[in-house]
Amino acid sequence: MSYLDSAQQLLSLIETAKQRFHRFGVVLRGSDEWKQATLEQLGELTDFDRALEIGSKTVSFAESLSFKQARKVLGQESDLIVADLNAEFDADGLTAACGTLKGGGLLLLKAELSLDTPFDTWLSKAMESLVELSEAGITNLASYRGLDKVDPYAEQKEAIDAIHKVLNGHRKRPLVITADRGRGKSSALGIASAEIIRDNNKQVLVTAPNKSAVATLFERAGVELDKPVSGSRLESASGGSIEYIAPDELLRSLPNCDLLLVDEASAIPLPLLKQIVTNYHRVCFSTTVHGYEGCGRGFSLKFEPWLEANRPGWKAIRLAQPIRWNPDDSLEAWLFDTFLLDAEVGSTPIKSESSFEFGKLTTEDFLNSRALLSDCFGLLVNAHYQTAPNDLVQLLNDPKVSVYQAIQDSVCVGVVLAVEEGGLDSDTIRNVQLGKRRPVGHLVPVSLANHIAIAEPATQKSLRVMRIAVHPELQGNGVGSALLEYVSSQADGFSYLSTSFGATAELFDFWNQNKFVCVRLGVKQDQASGCFSTILVKPLLSHLGWLGEAKECVTQSLLDTAPDYHLRLQNDLLFRLLQQQQGQTTSTRDRNLISNYANGGNSFETSRLAIATAIENLLSSGKEFSFDTDWGLLISACIKKMSWGELAQEFGFTGKKQAEQALRVAVSDRIIRNLQCK
Repeated sequence: MSYLDSAQQLLSLIETAKQRFHRFGVVLRGSDEWKQATLEQLGELTDFDRALEIGSKTVSFAESLSFKQARKVLGQESDLIVADLNAEFDADGLTAACGTLKGGGLLLLKAELSLDTPFDTWLSKAMESLVELSEAGITNLASYRGLDKVDPYAEQKEAIDAIHKVLNGHRKRPLVITADRGRGKSSALGIASAEIIRDNNKQVLVTAPNKSAVATLFERAGVELDKPVSGSRLESASGGSIEYIAPDELLRSLPNCDLLLVDEASAIPLPLLKQIVTNYHRVCFSTTVHGYEGCGRGFSLKFEPWLEANRPGWKAIRLAQPIRWNPDDSLEAWLFDTFLLDAEVGSTPIKSESSFEFGKLTTEDFLNSRALLSDCFGLLVNAHYQTAPNDLVQLLNDPKVSVYQAIQDSVCVGVVLAVEEGGLDSDTIRNVQLGKRRPVGHLVPVSLANHIAIAEPATQKSLRVMRIAVHPELQGNGVGSALLEYVSSQADGFSYLSTSFGATAELFDFWNQNKFVCVRLGVKQDQASGCFSTILVKPLLSHLGWLGEAKECVTQSLLDTAPDYHLRLQNDLLFRLLQQQQGQTTSTRDRNLISNYANGGNSFETSRLAIATAIENLLSSGKEFSFDTDWGLLISACIKKMSWGELAQEFGFTGKKQAEQALRVAVSDRIIRNLQCK
């Protein structure tokens, strides 16, 4: 068959796709010469508004991108994508690019996979369901009839109207918009906010896990207002504005606004979402459910019941209609199926009283059972925002990644992903400590060698728990703890387990209860959560020589950084961290100073060091203490060294007099009483 015949078959497929307003995936099989000539012939037969070539630079009429560069095209449009799967592959890039493909477009895959990796095997099998064009002709093409194009903006218009109602209707009736990728959710927020400020002096605040998450919102608002987007603020001629603010800053400063929009709300921890609802009475939340950077049903399962109890007038809108293609699109179905973008937790009834079995899974297990892989991945999607297609590739391909599962009645109800780290040589470690190297794939060993200047954690082999997920109906029943204990029992040849996450008191307690201790606390807050990253380890050897020194390093460093770098660290978390240091005895002189202050004697300035020392000694004494407001006040005043004005603002006091009165009571009740009992 000639190049022209091959190109005409693709052109015929494009016409079918246009009639249905669908997209098709096509596998090109043949020589490089045939593929090149066929594609050039196709470019002569028809004009494309925008063609993308990913992974190579062979198509003269296409815009060339690497797979990683393709991650950044979300929100744009194309009508042809040529992807070379033999290039350096990035699943996030491919799925993001496919989100730009309009109805009537084709995804052409140049694929002669070597099957050297498990993911190649997985992808090769998935491609069997796509249309195939070879030098012999086209195969695997179903019979299609034309479809009427539905109004792609009907649901989006309903969402825009609902956003207006949040502003103009009754207070305390939040709106929650959920949608799969490509449904126009962020554009709806942009259009609505532009309409609101165009003719009114209204102030709209927008928050999201990061500024890039609201790029589409601002771009669409800019188009509606006929204004270029610059920075994180848009203003209208009438004096209205749309402005981005990070979630942690929003809750710290609580600025006034007429309407608050929270995009990609799944990435913001539930406690912060609750604070937003409490402090803002006209608020709209939106989040992506399935697709690139989806969250599954986890967001709805956790947040919506709380809204029902606390804001019974709340409303939910689900955008199901795609904007760029008709429903039941075959390419979207293939992408969801291949990259498990719609993986969910199993629907099998869960019995909390049933017993569990545990096991370690292999790549062969997943390749032999798509259902098993989907169940495991569904748990991860449900528990961790932005579980992306590349996570699937790593899970299948990376020989250093291990997967452990908890099973109940043959159903996967818990999963741990762990990765091997460490075993670095002394030269590499020294270069890490001098800032000359940062070996990929050794997050914890490199961080510890660098930040606490101890080489041993990097020379030893360790196993880092990357992710842990438990079925939502079984959380709080000890499944996660039992699964971690099983991982420990299987970790032969490793010196310690580790984990790294954005620290909250609740998460810290979970890991601490499972014998993990903190050895590193980061100094930068995550914008979305306000959390500081932390590293915890659990020794697998009877004696881990460097662990005591690392623990002491954390707490001693924290005492230095609490007034500045860690000023915004949650007091209840700081309280817990101080409990893991080695206890000391409070001197008689310090006891006298503290007693005098509590009884109205000497000044706080001359007593603060003695009180701070006593706090450290008490919390590290091994005695059980429960965190409360008094402890929080003591920590803020004596460890964080906040001013009287800051304390008044933090704890709601009228001024210094009331703040100091409360502090004296806290010193008496929490310090003196416990020193007497010690």
